[in-house]
Amino acid sequence: MGIIIELQREALDESISIESLMRKAYLVAKKLNLKEFEEWLRQEQNGYDEKVPKYRYMVGEVRAWNPYYGWIPVVVSAEIADFISKMPIPTSISAIQDLYTSCKGATISSSVNGKIADWLNENSDNLPTKFEFFSSKSELYRILSTVRNKILDWALLLEENGIVGDGMTFTEVEKQTAQSTQVINNYTNNFYGTITDIDVEQG
Repeated sequence: MGIIIELQREALDESISIESLMRKAYLVAKKLNLKEFEEWLRQEQNGYDEKVPKYRYMVGEVRAWNPYYGWIPVVVSAEIADFISKMPIPTSISAIQDLYTSCKGATISSSVNGKIADWLNENSDNLPTKFEFFSSKSELYRILSTVRNKILDWALLLEENGIVGDGMTFTEVEKQTAQSTQVINNYTNNFYGTITDIDVEQG
């Protein structure tokens, strides 16, 4: 069986770990010399240093700590609220998987970037306080599922272009097809996009 068909089957099988799936996809990208897809897989495995794909932004709500009422919603303009309701998750895919597995409740929370916390405190009439970002555990699953789906779609695209492999090897024709097909080479372009026009970094 060709490795591309194996990759498709494993992408459909959630009992196969996302890390194992990504290692096989990395092997395929390496053998076909598909640098962009190889780099995307490397960043998913190791974490993102700079630009984070748009699917890795979790949707949630920033809340402020009130000593009398606990965590309360932050009241800001609609534009600011839209911005702070999205948080980038640059950590490795294995860290996301571990967090999803270990989280027992339906909600997760994390500290807010210091720059945003300072801005919120400076523009509030209340006493300075701490802020946290609250989101649904399902947002973590969405990221994991998106990565799995992108690998599946990529493997299907390779098959559609006659690239299936013989065991774990590819013919010269398959390698040339992979290199000369623009949609294969530019497959990761739509993974990224502008999240907001507000000039505040969440880090």
